[in-house]
Amino acid sequence: MLFLTATSIGICAGMMRSAFSMAFIAFLIVLTFALATLTSSGPASFINLLLAILGYNFGLINFLAGLFVIHRLRTA
Repeated sequence: MLFLTATSIGICAGMMRSAFSMAFIAFLIVLTFALATLTSSGPASFINLLLAILGYNFGLINFLAGLFVIHRLRTA
């Protein structure tokens, strides 16, 4: 579920087409994880952060690949 949520956030960030917003959202993912780690009473698993970052990057790459495919189909 975490991977799919991060993927959808990556797709939405890609739709903004702003490099600043893509970088800022990536920063917010890490900041949210850090704040959740600091405020939690138990230990935190960094695998969840890794899944979120991988899902975010996967969403961005899927969005860019989709744009490439659409562009190729329109010019053909």
